[in-house]
Amino acid sequence: IVSALEEITREDAHGDVLVFLPGEREIRDLHQILGKRLASSNAFRHTTVLPLYARLSPKDQDRVFNPGPGRRIVLATNVAETSLTVPRIRYVIDPGLARIKRYSPRMKLDRLRVEAISQASADQRKGRCGRVAAGVCYRLYAQADYESRPRYTDPEILRASLAGVILRMLAL
Repeated sequence: IVSALEEITREDAHGDVLVFLPGEREIRDLHQILGKRLASSNAFRHTTVLPLYARLSPKDQDRVFNPGPGRRIVLATNVAETSLTVPRIRYVIDPGLARIKRYSPRMKLDRLRVEAISQASADQRKGRCGRVAAGVCYRLYAQADYESRPRYTDPEILRASLAGVILRMLAL
């Protein structure tokens, strides 16, 4: 991801970048790495790194939607895939992973696992850039990998336990 950001910066030091990551921990880790890189590099001057995930405070989330004069690198979970539009994004970096909730019948509980995204999710991510000007999506996986992925993500009803819903219905 850092190499892709450096490549983008060599081409265009001003375009905003949206980076998809599987979860909060990965966002915090990359934010820390980029913070060190920003402090030591002239190429990343006037660049702000902003996290975006569901548990972030509304004030911090608003910073993403109110861009300032400088360049931004937005580190987001798949929440930025469909439910919102981040303004001014020219580049998307897609490592092709997301944290997806799946029910484990053996353990009898839901687990969040990092998995490869579907082709439809990859296409959604690509569509996040270039809304107001030409955009570029950097996929950090091979074309053959993309083509071997399932066309669509399994619906949540097939991935989750219905026990909680059924018990709630019975209680009502």
